[in-house]
Amino acid sequence: MDLKSKVIVITGGSKGFGKSLATFFKKENCQVIISSDNIEDLKKTGQEISVDFLSADVTKPADLEVLANYAINKYGKIDIWINNAGIQIAPSPLEDINIEKIKRLFEINFFGYVYGCQIALRQIKKQQQGLIININSTAGLDGKPEISAYSSSKFAIKGLTESIRKEVSTDIKIYAVYPGGMQTEIYQEKYPDDIKEYMLADDVAQKVINNLKVDQPEQDLIIKRPAK
Repeated sequence: MDLKSKVIVITGGSKGFGKSLATFFKKENCQVIISSDNIEDLKKTGQEISVDFLSADVTKPADLEVLANYAINKYGKIDIWINNAGIQIAPSPLEDINIEKIKRLFEINFFGYVYGCQIALRQIKKQQQGLIININSTAGLDGKPEISAYSSSKFAIKGLTESIRKEVSTDIKIYAVYPGGMQTEIYQEKYPDDIKEYMLADDVAQKVINNLKVDQPEQDLIIKRPAK
């Protein structure tokens, strides 16, 4: 895929992996729009890397409608919509996790993707071509102890992605990215003891870009931490 001048929308783009993706798409001369519900971080990042930005809460479909309409009104299309916004909660045995925290996690990590896919698909089907990328995690491939809620939300995204892929025409692409642990702020409730051994978000973002530029990109891109 030639990325030059592609219109890219990224949720959760104000920091972490979303910011890295925005930075690398910008280097490819794309028209990038980032969104976040943190207006201060969003404005700071938008100005720092010179990309377009619009505040949007992924748990509110109306916000994502506004985001999509903004892209269409300004650029006339959406080439790539990236569902990236997500949160993590502190590792804990399932029986000890606060139920409200689990609900909040699913509202962002899963339903935020559902809403994003719905809204992006409506526009992409009108265009009769386009790409949705769902940023997942290796935690969505294998269950892991003490992150059952997070892992479950990622397994749900995997099912969502694979099901939509079978619904759409061949001109509409649905990709997934499954990175291992990255050094981002997603762990703010409790940072892993070995976080310095996690991957750099920029390195993972570069792999995503490289995959998109080959003739036959991997639909399910798994990016694991290098073995020690």
